[in-house]
Amino acid sequence: MDPITLAIAGAVATGVVTRAGELAGTALSTLFGRIRDRFRDRPEELESPESTAAALETEFTRDPAFRQDCHALWNQAQSGGVANSFNGQANKVIQARDIHGNITF
Repeated sequence: MDPITLAIAGAVATGVVTRAGELAGTALSTLFGRIRDRFRDRPEELESPESTAAALETEFTRDPAFRQDCHALWNQAQSGGVANSFNGQANKVIQARDIHGNITF
């Protein structure tokens, strides 16, 4: 199973898409809506990350256009994000994006 499918499955099964969709704009909201619509009659398939991944993989194999659409929406939602990675001990860590104005610490 490809990494994007696993990421989508984890986000859908844990509810991250619904919460993040409000912040990330329409890409995640659209992605979640399309998956929810596709599995409307079988919501039990989306209850855990494992079952969601298996259900999505089956659906993506059956409908490659749906896979392409979901992957494109996931990539669109991920673009422009901020990633913070550090090793070792950290006393204070700050992550920010698109700051307009002054910052005082």
